[in-house]
Amino acid sequence: MANRDHPLVSALFITYDRFDLLERAVYSFRENTEYSNLELVISDNGSPPEVQDKIRNLPADVFAFLPKNRGLGANNNNGIRNCSGKYVLMIQDDWFCHGPADYLLNAVAVMEANPDVGIINFAGAAHPPDMDRLLQGSAEPCYVTPTVVPNHKEEFLYCDQPHLQSRAAIYLMGPYFEDREIGRSEEDYSERWKQQTRFLTAVFPAYHMRVFSDEGAAQGRSYRLSTFRSRADAVLLPAARLLKENCKPLYKAGKASIRASVALMEKMGIVR
Repeated sequence: MANRDHPLVSALFITYDRFDLLERAVYSFRENTEYSNLELVISDNGSPPEVQDKIRNLPADVFAFLPKNRGLGANNNNGIRNCSGKYVLMIQDDWFCHGPADYLLNAVAVMEANPDVGIINFAGAAHPPDMDRLLQGSAEPCYVTPTVVPNHKEEFLYCDQPHLQSRAAIYLMGPYFEDREIGRSEEDYSERWKQQTRFLTAVFPAYHMRVFSDEGAAQGRSYRLSTFRSRADAVLLPAARLLKENCKPLYKAGKASIRASVALMEKMGIVR
């Protein structure tokens, strides 16, 4: 039953054709999250009809089904359109929740007390918290994360891994870029979050990479790593590094050419 003393949180599960992982993610969330005003939303990116039939039997409040696979950005946008909460907890279907049970209550309390905090990350790169910027609202310490990890490949504070985002921040950012290539959607949103100055990013050090774990990656079932684009990037990485260090113009031209070729093959359905 909803408790009006707490603002509504929409727990948004983003999924595509991985019902076994989604089912475990939903139930692990319900079993390990104590929050009295929740809305569970499942946004599916055009899974086969038999999979969608199974999804409809899960204990969720809202089901948002796209007619066909349009990419992560479209799935995120579809899910957010169907969320009613003041806050949206984004969870992809292979992230399992372990608690502690009050993690969400504490995160909402911090965001209520600090409206300039737009995102609290529960996963992603461990960007250093500013220990001089302790946020009020929770007995569990939460800090502003103003800078990224030095010399780390993850240069953005935004991450599409589990995070709590305010509706105000979502409105400011606007929709995700819609593209079949997973990385482009995240990179575009990350870059826009990096450029905005209205909202801060924060983290609970005690919760980071502890409340949620990526079981899909642990099982070798990550979407990102299974795509042709990602496999091609892995093969070409040594040469790309060498070119970037010694001839940046050639590196940029080669990168653009390869991405255009892969995008064309994806559009034609030759590769996924």
